[in-house]
Amino acid sequence: MRVAWRIPWREYERVVRLAIPVMAGFLAFHVLGVVDVVMVGRLGREALAAVGLANTLFFFLIAPIEGFLGAALIVLPALVAQKAITKLRTAVETLTIVSLALGMVVFASFPFLSWYLGTMSSDETVLRLAREYLFIRVVGGGVWTVSLLWYRVFLALEKNMLVAVFSYLVVGINIVGNWLLIFGVGPFPALGVRGAAFATLFAQVVNVVLMVGCGWQSLVNKEKGSFFSWSFVKEFTRVGWPMGMTYLIEIVAWTLFVTMIAKLGTMAVAVHEIALKIKDISLLLGIAVANVITQQVSFFVGQSKPEEACRVVKRGAELNAFVMGVIGVAYWFFPGVLIGLVSQDKELVEASTRLLRFMALYQIADALFLSYRAGLEGLGKTALIRNVALVLDYFLWLPLAWVGIFLLEWGVIGAWVGLTCTVVVLAVVFFRVFFREVWKTQPPLSPAVSMAEEELR
Repeated sequence: MRVAWRIPWREYERVVRLAIPVMAGFLAFHVLGVVDVVMVGRLGREALAAVGLANTLFFFLIAPIEGFLGAALIVLPALVAQKAITKLRTAVETLTIVSLALGMVVFASFPFLSWYLGTMSSDETVLRLAREYLFIRVVGGGVWTVSLLWYRVFLALEKNMLVAVFSYLVVGINIVGNWLLIFGVGPFPALGVRGAAFATLFAQVVNVVLMVGCGWQSLVNKEKGSFFSWSFVKEFTRVGWPMGMTYLIEIVAWTLFVTMIAKLGTMAVAVHEIALKIKDISLLLGIAVANVITQQVSFFVGQSKPEEACRVVKRGAELNAFVMGVIGVAYWFFPGVLIGLVSQDKELVEASTRLLRFMALYQIADALFLSYRAGLEGLGKTALIRNVALVLDYFLWLPLAWVGIFLLEWGVIGAWVGLTCTVVVLAVVFFRVFFREVWKTQPPLSPAVSMAEEELR
């Protein structure tokens, strides 16, 4: 008996429709990062080094906060699926207040960050510029944390196209602001690295105003609910805290990984950074698809449709593998052309070409890892993800990287062999756990939000 095989176009269409705008937004910010480097680089090496050091510390601090607030993409879509608009509004209001409080923590951390900068460089000019830039960034910490939250609110509401539109608008404002404030065009003063920080802050303020202004319309409801819910904060923390710790675990492991590579010398660091700049294009697209998978899984769990959650993860993983695999083919066949866009040094290009070709082989494993982990996040299994990351990052990834670098003497590629093996193991573990747990998972928070009367009781 012949069985007809058909491609489930409708299932792909839903994932693709939601993922493309998010991909476009991620690429916009990647372009902004490149433009920032080019513009600040015109001020000299000291300015470029200062911005690099300041951003390293800023994002090290922001990473666990982003992980914590990232749990909104686990909790909110389930409320959207249940059409619990009053609970959803209370949840968003509560999380907005929490994100502002976390922004104050970012600002209060400046004295410590300023001190730690002093341990990272002995160049007084670099330190002065880095502190000026960092101070402006932490002053706007609340704006940054609120934007992290509302990005996920928009994904939960499936307003993905607006995310893309706002992203390109914000990037455009940031680039124009850089040009005006860094170099002092027309009536604007030349502020140097401070101008770059002010331009970023202004663009983020515009982003938050647009998101809150447009997004709030979807939360209007005649029913009255509590403006802030402590019980929701407690329940949200149960999901968000492990997620924040996972981000911290991973960024510390990555720092140790790069530190091992740095032991090989300046050339190895340069090769790694150049190849990484190119490789990150596929990573950003993979993360965009993963965000959609998390949102959709939470949505279907909220509707008690585990079979639909399974379909989303399967199609999302296939889409991710296709997109990142195609980019991997480009990395394999055209590494010299791609790396030539970043550096003209022949020795660097040759060494980076070998590393980028190895990274091409890593793409499919990374795509599956991102997809299955995103599915587990949608189920709210953040504590499990944290525990797996803690064990495998520090007892498999870093030891294998050390063996590849120092024992086998494979250099930077040896480090990436260790990372690739770990990502393969993670993908297999998350695959098996997701398809086991999806059938017995309830919505992440149930009840999701306490109403005013319950708060009084």
